[in-house]
Amino acid sequence: MRTSGAPASDVRRRIATELADDVPWNRVLNSICTEPHPLGVEMASAAAHTNLGDVRIFRGTKRIEREVVRLLLDLMGNPGGSGGLVSGGTEANLIALLVARESARARGRLTGRPEVVVSSTVHFSFTKIFGLLGLTPVVVPVDVSLRLPADEVARRIGEHTVAVVATAGSSEFGVVDAVDEIGPVVAGRDVHLHVDAATGGFIIPFARELGHDLPQFDFSVDGVDSITIDPHKYGLANVPAGAILFRGAQDAGRFAVDSFFIDTPVHNTLLGTRPGSAAVSTYAVLEHLGRDGFRDLTRTNYEVTQYLVDGLRAAGHELFTEPQLNIVVVRMAHAVRVSQLLESRGWIVSTSKRFGETLRLVVTRHVTPEMVDEFLPVLERACKEATAEAAPR
Repeated sequence: MRTSGAPASDVRRRIATELADDVPWNRVLNSICTEPHPLGVEMASAAAHTNLGDVRIFRGTKRIEREVVRLLLDLMGNPGGSGGLVSGGTEANLIALLVARESARARGRLTGRPEVVVSSTVHFSFTKIFGLLGLTPVVVPVDVSLRLPADEVARRIGEHTVAVVATAGSSEFGVVDAVDEIGPVVAGRDVHLHVDAATGGFIIPFARELGHDLPQFDFSVDGVDSITIDPHKYGLANVPAGAILFRGAQDAGRFAVDSFFIDTPVHNTLLGTRPGSAAVSTYAVLEHLGRDGFRDLTRTNYEVTQYLVDGLRAAGHELFTEPQLNIVVVRMAHAVRVSQLLESRGWIVSTSKRFGETLRLVVTRHVTPEMVDEFLPVLERACKEATAEAAPR
């Protein structure tokens, strides 16, 4: 830290210089986040000073958080449930499995090392969570459609199982597990079913309304106990804005940490200090767009996704799997080198560490047909260059 402070103009200039090196959204094809909605940005700025960890001071902000949770529960088909806003999918998933473990303990079912049934493609956040909570993953291979098979879930549930995790939109492939089939095989087994809908939570409800053939995944499915949903992804809210939602009105209180002070409520999240700006941003976008607005955004995202798929196929590329959501995975020779060449030309895409020669492209609000038209020729040049480099000399 400086002995004497720098002029504000110098600080602004330095920050502007560094921010200028960030990749502009119109060259980003790998992120399930996007540029937040302008109204969300405006309202987040107005609430930049607020802290949901001190609700005696930020009373109005806390009311906004409660209203956001109500709106999200309504979206997930369970207005009588409970939940809270968190930093994102990792924290939400952690709280869900912590509640699952402690609920099993309270019922006298926590014998030996607790187990959680997951798919082989479950999000990597669960690797962190298993270590932190002392949980053993029971890994079920995905089927040919890259989904968690319900019959295998039923077979793998045992005396030590405290939870099953299904994914409603994997960030890797955009694949939606058949939660409507998994729920019934878990229901009645005294096992917590958690749905990680961090990616698909703001896509699937509106896509289903538009006629897309996607499984139901929310609290209307018998057996679903908790859901992760991330407003800062397809919900267009400012980062960090995640949510953990529970079926029961009291379930969110199963994880509770008291404070030192009278009149300060218990914390039901891992973070103590939490940005109220995230709640305010989320509320602003949900209220401003409504279901109609999100349905229109979803329609546009699917149209652009199809436009991208058509362009890729016209160029001779083969898809790794048919996209259910707005994530397109393409079989690609020399994928890592192609990705490097694209990045050297300003374009950011993803390549899989686990599934070999594939390129992952994500469509969100900032991706337009014009952006696709710019990208495809650059991709073709990168493919030809990578192939030439790999050719024997």
